[in-house]
Amino acid sequence: MNKLQDLSINPIMAAATHPRLNSLTRKERMRRALRREPVDHLPYQTNFTGAMGRRLAEHFAISEAQLQDRLGNHLLRVDLSHVRQRNADGAIEYDWWGAGWDTRTEGYWHSFAPLADSLDLDCYAWPDPDAKDLLEKANKAISAQGAEYFVVPNFGMCLFERAWSLRGFDAFLMDMAERPEWVEQLFDRIASIQIRLAQRFIAAGVDGGYFGDDYGAQRSMLFSPRTWRRLVKPRLARMFSPFTDAGLPVILHSDGDIKAILPDLVEIGLTTLNPVQPEVMDHAWLAREYGQKLSFYGGISTQSVMPQDDTELVRKTTIDCAQVLAATGTGLVLGPSHRMQSDIPVANVDAMLDAFRQLES
Repeated sequence: MNKLQDLSINPIMAAATHPRLNSLTRKERMRRALRREPVDHLPYQTNFTGAMGRRLAEHFAISEAQLQDRLGNHLLRVDLSHVRQRNADGAIEYDWWGAGWDTRTEGYWHSFAPLADSLDLDCYAWPDPDAKDLLEKANKAISAQGAEYFVVPNFGMCLFERAWSLRGFDAFLMDMAERPEWVEQLFDRIASIQIRLAQRFIAAGVDGGYFGDDYGAQRSMLFSPRTWRRLVKPRLARMFSPFTDAGLPVILHSDGDIKAILPDLVEIGLTTLNPVQPEVMDHAWLAREYGQKLSFYGGISTQSVMPQDDTELVRKTTIDCAQVLAATGTGLVLGPSHRMQSDIPVANVDAMLDAFRQLES
């Protein structure tokens, strides 16, 4: 065993022995933590809604653009350059794929499914992943901030969620049971577009892949693991491949209880699991069963902890999360389990940031 391998058992000793670890950029700290390598301290990532961002900016007396740095964030997600159009009364905003979202709510509230009344995939106006200026904003962000931050393309709602956003949630769940062959065709079309986008983002210089696709509810998966393995797994594996083939890490955000498919996700190349909701994914179990196979991202509950009027609970939960999911001092991007919404007291954000600083000492 060489010296670095030996130190990887004790990342705190590694940071003290190797001065280079004491001056890591956010990008390098993130890269090392995702691969469960020694770091000087854990990387952090705190995401928030627009409404919460405005509250935080006012609280800290800074601009919203400065929040990324003020919160100690390490991850920079870049999106496609697309101007979202709205309907006549401004209540619905349409994403790049043509799905509509309610502008009057803080979260993601689906309002329009372009395939709701049609199964004809040839008649749908599929977006062009080779459009000339699609990565214009991403390229600028990589150029301006890529040296400091770990940059990933935002493939939120990447496959299952993208399909139901086009078809409608209830209708699509019925499609999965009644016409799985059509679902496979829809998934294949979506996956092909996502793969082409992934290739373009990798060429632009991103540091890894970020995918979002919720398969779980609070107590089980939304559909059977067997159905997931037939319909989702092979397409998701293809979507991971551009990143894994390039030696880049893959992060997946998937809400709910997805314990049944964790071995499959490891098999197809997943590096990092998010959001590791403590209500449905026991942290001690995750660390024990997958701490040598996966790194983790999230862990501080926005459901049962962050909204409470209890700053000490927030501090304790933050430190406990780090101690359990990163017992060796690495392998965790510490932060709230989801985007913080405006129901969270700003005092709790202060308490969480205090705990971050305590963990560094």
